[in-house]
Formats: sequence, C-alpha cells, structure tokens
Amino acid sequence: MWSRGVLFGTGAAAVLTLAGCTGGASTGIAATATATASAEPPAASAVAAAEAAADPALAGSPADAALALALRADDLPAGWSVQANPLSQGAALVDNPSLAGICGGTFTSEVHRTTKHPVVGLDGSRTPQVSAEAIAYDSPAAAATAVQELVQAFGGCPPDEYTFEPGPPADGLAEDSVVFQYRLSDGSTQVVVAQARGQVLSVLIGEDPGTTAAAARSIAVRMAALPAAAIGG
Repeated sequence: MWSRGVLFGTGAAAVLTLAGCTGGASTGIAATATATASAEPPAASAVAAAEAAADPALAGSPADAALALALRADDLPAGWSVQANPLSQGAALVDNPSLAGICGGTFTSEVHRTTKHPVVGLDGSRTPQVSAEAIAYDSPAAAATAVQELVQAFGGCPPDEYTFEPGPPADGLAEDSVVFQYRLSDGSTQVVVAQARGQVLSVLIGEDPGTTAAAARSIAVRMAALPAAAIGG
C-alpha cells in the first residue's frame, strides 16, 4: 500500500485525455473531458446537484461515499464550474473503463468497481481543465490495488512521450495517495492525483498543478469525514 507523501516527481505527466497513455483511445477518465463540447443535459445537471449536496458524514454505503467524493465547483477556483457525466441508464461498468489502458498497464481492479462518478472541472471560459472520477469498489483491497496498479502503469510509460517532473506536495491528501506530474511530448504538462480510503478512490487529472492539488485536498477533507462503516474501514 502506498502512503501519504509517495510523490512521483521524476516521471512523465498526463493531460486531460491521457492520450499518450492510451495510445489515442478515449477511455475512462480520458473520455470524461470530451463530453463538455455539448450542452449539459438535465440528467447531468441533476446528478451534479446531488453530488454537490452529498454529505460525506451521512454516507451509508460505498455508493454514497463515491457520490460525496465527486468533484464539485467548490473544490475549484472561483468562477469555475463542473459538468457531471453520469453513465447512461443501464450502462455496465465493464463498458466504461476508469483506469484501464493507461500506458498499457494491467488493471485487475477494474472488475471490482461497483459505481463511479465522472466529472469535468471547467474554467471561467468553459474550457475543460480537470477531469475526475470518484469510484467505489467491492472491497478496500480492490481500491488499494487500483492505486498500486496506477503506480505500476505510470512506471511503464514510454520515456520518449513522458518526462516526469517534480509535482505538487502530497500534504493534506489521504494516507493512501500518489501524485504524478509529467510533461508530454507536445510540451503540455499534466498532474494526476489518486487517493483511496476503504472502498473508494478519487482520481483527478489536470493541467495546472496548483489547481489540481487544491481540488484533491478539498476532496481529501470529505474523504476523511466518511464513516468507516460505510467504506469497509
């Protein structure tokens, strides 16, 4: 298990699409950012409102906990907003990967997901800047494995496409957390922050280190407020 302060500051960074990791495929968190091109449908607005109102202290299940950890406008700078991208009714998680495909890594944890909440953070001009998923798993071990597999996947990123750099500090994150910052071959920089507690995992991908880290710390506060009984520890 990885602990607070496990900071990967000598690797490559990923941007909102994770295109370099997925070989250009739009999967998982990468696909979240693409939904912002169209107007937000009423169903998405309703989900965003539910996510923003979810009290982590009142969570009674991993599903409730994941809802409370979804990225909110309050996690972002003033003037920013969020767009929820809920799965279509009846959609299977198996058809909506979260981490699978990153730098060719193997994610056995994907089959243990029970729910997820994809959200995009938009700046004042409605440009996607942060892509996020709050995920619930069927066991604490599966969530911890997801963090470990994410580390292993980034360790296999092509060095000609990813140049890892010192990233923002991991202070204020959950105990089981990792931070990656890297520069892609096109010169853009990305920051990835993943943190888990019990059966839930929050993953953020952003282009601005400070904004992404601040959002992750805000989510960490809600993660700490989750009742242990709701998330298996």
